[in-house]
Amino acid sequence: MFEPVKFYGNLSEGIVNQIMQAVNNGEFKPGDKLPAERDMCIMFSVSRTVVRDALKMLVGLGVITIRHGMGAYINEVDGTEDVSRLASLLQISRGTVEELFQVREVIESQAVIWCTQNANEQDLRLLQHIVRKGKEVGDAGGESKLAILDAEFHLKIVEAAGNRVLLRLMINLLDLLGENRARALMVPGRQRLSVLEHETIFEAINQRDPELAHQRMLSHLANVREAIQSVEPVPAQEEWE
Repeated sequence: MFEPVKFYGNLSEGIVNQIMQAVNNGEFKPGDKLPAERDMCIMFSVSRTVVRDALKMLVGLGVITIRHGMGAYINEVDGTEDVSRLASLLQISRGTVEELFQVREVIESQAVIWCTQNANEQDLRLLQHIVRKGKEVGDAGGESKLAILDAEFHLKIVEAAGNRVLLRLMINLLDLLGENRARALMVPGRQRLSVLEHETIFEAINQRDPELAHQRMLSHLANVREAIQSVEPVPAQEEWE
């Protein structure tokens, strides 16, 4: 069921992603017990500290409950409630745009790996269509249409990854970033670069190269973040008030 965590990023997050995917796929059902910590250390090829950090994250997400002396058990997971709870936590903490992008990087860098592994031919055709439309709109200079296509591209990747909870959370994040995303596309040259970066991400997905897709997604998001910072983005807390 599980495999050693590949060092695409944070090891604990890699474990969380595998367990959440197993829950989403029905391999784990509510009430099921997770393997013991020592067994997970062997399965994931990590230390006990890494496993414990992953379990803490899963508790925070509401995916598991730890019963002392008994182990960790899968909760009844409602994706909508989980996302609402996470969105509420973001609002309560009044996180900055920088913090929202950190969350987005965690979600999309993993989602693009799963997309590369799980996308079917229809998913690939739709992604290619969005990229082509982006080129056409970019050449015509349509910022508003390009912003819509940008959201469609990123949401389609998360959808093709096959994790419904991540998809709902991604929708919330794009909403929270709101005006800042559109303003980033107004930075001179950003529209053209965004289209080109989407194309390179799609090429990596189409080649079924998860590591390359992961690297290109992180590079793209870093560039978008830099563009947003250059136009003095609206603070996230103002959007939530």
